[in-house]
Amino acid sequence: MSAIRRGVKLRRLGADQRGESLIGFALVAPILIMLSLAILEFSLVVFDYHRAGEATRRAARLAAISTPVADVSGFAAGSTIQCSSAGGGVSCGGIDAADPAAFDAIIDEMRQVLPIIGPENLEVTYSDSGLGDPTTPGGIIPLVSVRLVGLDHPFLLLGGFPGISSGVTFPPFLTNQLGTGLGPTSS
Repeated sequence: MSAIRRGVKLRRLGADQRGESLIGFALVAPILIMLSLAILEFSLVVFDYHRAGEATRRAARLAAISTPVADVSGFAAGSTIQCSSAGGGVSCGGIDAADPAAFDAIIDEMRQVLPIIGPENLEVTYSDSGLGDPTTPGGIIPLVSVRLVGLDHPFLLLGGFPGISSGVTFPPFLTNQLGTGLGPTSS
């Protein structure tokens, strides 16, 4: 008789489906949570990507209308001067910048849009645009290029999961703007 009872109990247990949905949810929930976090993290990366592009555009505009970071007194046709931050100071073509405060103002303008930008991420280049003449009022009109490089976006939500990197490095951003003339002014 006990064998019959055990058989009946086993059949009841096999037919009992209570708790099945809980087990299915336990298997699917981690995948759904991970997918939701990935979508949210992707949205944050895209938003910061857009803000980095906007910060570069604003910086190029400011660099074009403000006092040049570099000493442009000897700027001639075909010249190119690149300024960047190296070891805490600003150098332009290996020489100290003529106006490091202008470089700092550009960084401050960029940080208003994206606070994670640092001086090491910025390169400002003054190059001959082919417009203007050094002997005429207004002089040579430079092409001011602002380049944002090496900007990292750390993952906020996914960084702690095994097998996922701690962040992503954005590609360089480049914006050009015609600057104000570098030459004699009309009297």
